[in-house]
Amino acid sequence: MARGWLTRSYNFITKDPEIDRFRTVWQEERLKEKDLAVLAGLNVSTVSKMFGGTTKRPQHATFAKMAAAMGYEYGLARNKPPNYERELPVARAEFKQHQEMLRKKREKQNGKKR
Repeated sequence: MARGWLTRSYNFITKDPEIDRFRTVWQEERLKEKDLAVLAGLNVSTVSKMFGGTTKRPQHATFAKMAAAMGYEYGLARNKPPNYERELPVARAEFKQHQEMLRKKREKQNGKKR
């Protein structure tokens, strides 16, 4: 089954996997949600909704603030160099399929409006 262009490099089903990563760190720090929120400069409901499952895709700034509050640096780390010669043709083909799917969807919607 093809991955599809939209899920090429960031694949999650129901929520951002970083939420679980941050929940684990937060639990290891033994902080209360309220204390983490205060330290990070966030609303308590922001932290509560993220850890409780209501918020599915928090902003990058939320993660960065929480990481800094717990003494971590939140950023990029390269785990392996990409093989652009192999990946670019695949990505271009997937993007072309995605554009075609959107075109067909628009045509279908425009046909219903008439």
